[in-house]
Amino acid sequence: MKNRNNETAKLSQGQSRRLFLKYFLAGTAVLALETSGLNRLASLTSKVQAAPKLEAYPAAGEPGKGFPQSIASGDPTASGMMLWTRVDPELETGFSNPEISSTVIYYMEQNGKESDKNLRDAIDGGKFVMFEVSRSEDFSTVELSGFSPIWKDYDNIVRVDLDGTLEPDQVYYYRFITKSGLVSKTGKSKTLPVPGSDVHSATIGYISCQDYTNGYFNALGHMAEEEMDFFLHLGDYIYEAVGEEAYQGGLEDRYIELPSGGSKAFTIEDYRTLYQTYRTDKDLQKLHERHAIVAIWDDHEFANDTFYPAVAPDDSEASDPTRRLFANQVWFEYMPARVPYDPDKSFDESIKIYRTVTVGNLVSILLTDERLYRDSHPCGEGQLDRYFTSGCEGIQQSSRSMLGRPQRDWFLNELKQADSLWKVWGNEVQVTELKLLQRFFNLDAWDGYAYERDVIAQTVLNNNIENFIALTGDFHTFEASYLQYDYNRTGEKYGVELMVGSVTSSNLRETIRNAMQNIPDTSGPIPSEAVSELVSTLHSKLGSLSTITAELLFKELQQIIKLENPWIELFDSTTHGYSLLQLTKTKAVCTAYSVDQIETEDASKSLLWQCEIPNGEVKLTVTEDNRLLNI
Repeated sequence: MKNRNNETAKLSQGQSRRLFLKYFLAGTAVLALETSGLNRLASLTSKVQAAPKLEAYPAAGEPGKGFPQSIASGDPTASGMMLWTRVDPELETGFSNPEISSTVIYYMEQNGKESDKNLRDAIDGGKFVMFEVSRSEDFSTVELSGFSPIWKDYDNIVRVDLDGTLEPDQVYYYRFITKSGLVSKTGKSKTLPVPGSDVHSATIGYISCQDYTNGYFNALGHMAEEEMDFFLHLGDYIYEAVGEEAYQGGLEDRYIELPSGGSKAFTIEDYRTLYQTYRTDKDLQKLHERHAIVAIWDDHEFANDTFYPAVAPDDSEASDPTRRLFANQVWFEYMPARVPYDPDKSFDESIKIYRTVTVGNLVSILLTDERLYRDSHPCGEGQLDRYFTSGCEGIQQSSRSMLGRPQRDWFLNELKQADSLWKVWGNEVQVTELKLLQRFFNLDAWDGYAYERDVIAQTVLNNNIENFIALTGDFHTFEASYLQYDYNRTGEKYGVELMVGSVTSSNLRETIRNAMQNIPDTSGPIPSEAVSELVSTLHSKLGSLSTITAELLFKELQQIIKLENPWIELFDSTTHGYSLLQLTKTKAVCTAYSVDQIETEDASKSLLWQCEIPNGEVKLTVTEDNRLLNI
């Protein structure tokens, strides 16, 4: 009898696990209460009509109370988007995994009094939140409303997928309400045009590298004011390293203490604390509240310069799949991303973030994962093997990959099949070659995986793929460059790379300044040993001068970069900010904005530069350039 009970318990746990994966991982919209446009929701509405009437939760509280990380939307489609929030676990308790059963949570798949009563009892019990979607900001009319579970064991977050429920190319407002009357702030999000439909213009923002401890997210507050269809986050949404002097920017109110007490995140609670803290930033909240995000990761969502199999070379060259699984899960918990995820699988199979977003017939955006599957660095794992290095034969090895074979096949096939006017690559690390004094500046970027980079270039050229643009982050630098097959003065151009600078992470100017003044760098684009070698080399080159300052060294660095890398048209590593890409039938326009400081809250913004790429041409035309050229 005891064994039979144990088997029954195991079956029950297995059922609970499967149901959890079904509802949470897909993003749940449990029950639609009210809709307009019933034909669009025929199957759902017919099932709703068979259910007993459920009372709406009252909105009684001050907007925002009980939702410490506010709200977010993401991965918009022509018929919906993901909605996200986190409810304060001290105020509302959600479902734990063992409580989940087919009689409590379901897409109205079961009819009958018993199931309906159980669902009603669960909603009345307050372990759900109600969501409302409206075309009006004051919710005077409600387009769609329903209930979705609060997932207690997944940091009390809520994920709702509205794909298939809304009209294309429309602005919607949304909010969440708890049983007790707590009501979130109001969010704004926009659906996309129908794939293949005629679209004349689209504006996409993009950002990367936002170290909370290194400064204030002033750039994000300004970006929130822009008119955009959505924004891309190209990675380093969080930084895993905190606590030690070398990883803190000296701002007392930006200090983060991890639950483990360590200087880097290793546990699931460590990673959750980082996302919880970052999402309390007022400017990041403002950006999420006003615009949908389409996110990928880079390395710091797990650990610096990571590669397969879940290695963090600055910490250990041994694989750490448990830590990687924690990082995967928490990214999934906090990102409103429509991606497959299964915590029962291995770290490299538990999640797949590469995907395509299409805006009518105007643009296809191909988003890649350049960390989970990539091979180790070609010349070794020492800092001077990865940065400011002479290189090695491994750079050109055909067996080495950044993307991994399955993703590479997907990426190349998507490129060849894309029939949109513009093909945009949401890419984490620099594609164009970057050398300084005949040394590779950064082999953690595509320079370390040159064979596969050539495969991509050949695919674009051989298939006559036009209007190819790579949007890039990671290097904390604003750049506009030509993508070439063979990086020499006669190499064939096949596209354009537009790199955005960091939100707060140290740029090259700050990194050199900090090294010259013996100030620990918080989040520079190259590590300390490489900075020391770089400063020493530049210092020797200018040794005949009586006074050598950090500004003089940086000016020399910029001059050498432009001389040795003629495919780089614009280069600025002195500031922080964001970029906008406006796409039309005739051209693509990239506008880069900078903020004047990150040391205090609030800052002014200014135009850094603007450049254009004509339809059908591989050509960069600079139309505005307001850089401090004489730094």
